[in-house]
Amino acid sequence: NSSTEGLCCCEYENNQGDRSHILACCCDCEALDQAAERCITCQSVPQETMERLFKTLEDRCRLPGILGQGAVKLRLDVVVPVITIPTCLFLATLGPVMTVLMLTIMPVFLLWFYRLWKRNTKRERTLFFYSWGLMSVVTIFVVFESCVVGFREILLWEHLLLLTAMFLMFYNFVRTKLNVPYLKSSKRQKNFEKPNQSDRRVVYTDENVKVSLEEMTVEDLSESDVKWVDSRPISDGKLVTWCHNCSLKKPPRSGHCNVCKACVSVRDHHCVWIDACIGADNHRSFILSMILFVFCGYYGAHLSMTTLCTPKMYLDWFLLPNDCRFLYIDLQTSASFVASCYAFLAATCMLFGLLFQFLLISQNLTSQEFHIASKRNMLRHGLCATKNVYNQGIIHNWFNFWLTGRMDTRTSVISL
Repeated sequence: NSSTEGLCCCEYENNQGDRSHILACCCDCEALDQAAERCITCQSVPQETMERLFKTLEDRCRLPGILGQGAVKLRLDVVVPVITIPTCLFLATLGPVMTVLMLTIMPVFLLWFYRLWKRNTKRERTLFFYSWGLMSVVTIFVVFESCVVGFREILLWEHLLLLTAMFLMFYNFVRTKLNVPYLKSSKRQKNFEKPNQSDRRVVYTDENVKVSLEEMTVEDLSESDVKWVDSRPISDGKLVTWCHNCSLKKPPRSGHCNVCKACVSVRDHHCVWIDACIGADNHRSFILSMILFVFCGYYGAHLSMTTLCTPKMYLDWFLLPNDCRFLYIDLQTSASFVASCYAFLAATCMLFGLLFQFLLISQNLTSQEFHIASKRNMLRHGLCATKNVYNQGIIHNWFNFWLTGRMDTRTSVISL
């Protein structure tokens, strides 16, 4: 039996229980042969063949191990972004046409692979986007430090400012990932089921709606009686206040995440880029990390371009790139230019998400509440929620978000 015998660093036990070797990763793969044959003959590949192919690929995606337990199995959804991003960025340094081509093909290919991987592995949770984002930041940072800084055109305070912003960005991302407010505590649930009298008197008002916390938690509330924006879904004409997956009563503003398999307090959304839910306890650190990401992307691209291109001074204090004729003169210059373009595009994509978050915070609204409101036709001009009982004005909403963590719109179960 191969499982009882010692394995060398490049050997492993495959799905069939047989001993195999890393160098034999392309041998005896019936699913790969069938898929390749059908692709060559322009025939569709059966779903069953694709599932067997991905299962084989995940089994054979390994690295030599050093712990005496054979080759280490790697996650396919992590390996593909790690290999694809540096490869595409390197090919983009070959010229302006390749730069445009690679920066267009790379995200398209990665999204295509993710769709294919998810469909054939049937997995809900993945580290694909987390790996994509982290590898992008690491690659851009390495290019900046090794190539752009090497030109010795960036001032010390500019370099330190960017490094400090990046440190704070990662710090807030870690805080966001570690402080997900899951509603699993039995103490929280017991407290919610028996709210005190002060909680019962909490009343939320809108110009058209007035509702108390006690009314929000009534069981079997019909859809016609739910006149306010609520994060909890409506099923079979009734407001869902009990989560059968978590076996707990869902307080207002909470939501169940199908990826995390848990209910989250004041749930906004599940961020695939950090593989964590955003809610009451980590929303502020999430917004801070987004702001810092946008700043680092734009500021790093600005420093790179004013280093690569002869800059011109405007208004006696602001530099902008002026002469950019020699961007592909050598690998160091072209790599710096490609990385700055990628950073600019990534920061722009993040900026759109940040502006959407600003819109929601200005209304004291979560993404989940916004989604439910759109399904119930409770949006004005597609942007502003009507009958939003949590909205207390832009200034108070922002004050409430940054300084109290939306404390005055949480129930007792959330504020514990």
